[in-house]
Amino acid sequence: MATTAVARAVCFRLRPARSGWMPIASTATDAELVRLAGGGEGEAVRHLVERYSPRLHRYLRHLVGDAALADDLLQETWLRVVERLDRYNPARPFAAWLFAVARHCAIDALRQRARQARKLGRELEATESEEGAQLDPLAQIPAPGSSVLEQLAEADLQQRVEELFVRLPQHYREALALRFQEGLAFEEMARVLRVPLSTAKTRVQRGLVLLRQRVESLGMKA
Repeated sequence: MATTAVARAVCFRLRPARSGWMPIASTATDAELVRLAGGGEGEAVRHLVERYSPRLHRYLRHLVGDAALADDLLQETWLRVVERLDRYNPARPFAAWLFAVARHCAIDALRQRARQARKLGRELEATESEEGAQLDPLAQIPAPGSSVLEQLAEADLQQRVEELFVRLPQHYREALALRFQEGLAFEEMARVLRVPLSTAKTRVQRGLVLLRQRVESLGMKA
């Protein structure tokens, strides 16, 4: 879904701008935009949507493995963000809170998909995490490749490496995408994933090791 379409759909829910409204500079900080958006400024929401939607869409595609569903979830994420801006803690990075909202939307959608699959007799099997805990069925949903792979393979081998990345357990794919593609710090990752900082680091480290091993098993240099 085009970013402008998402912005229009979200801003439609807001009240008209204040009298004496002035254009908002594209250099405005997240904190400034959030404050204005909280006051009902649709222009501030538009700036936030344009600033973060490409990253959010990539992330959602990693979680659900479906571009069309990711489009719907992108809009749903921004609608939830606008509705819940009063819950945002400005002491936290906005990006981390935003990705957490997106993740909740994706998990809701995947659990609904799992319930529908069970009704149709297509039970999704759970897998184990690196800690040995049973994962939610959403871990079985495939996801597309990530630009982190560009650091591990030359351009002519990237497609083959991406295919390996798709087959990684979901918790590794998500951790690698957040860390290397979306550029989140480990602390922000831990907040998004709702896991301890040590677990976030472990998932990135073990995900990279596993991916490197699979790359090397094909005779490629990682």
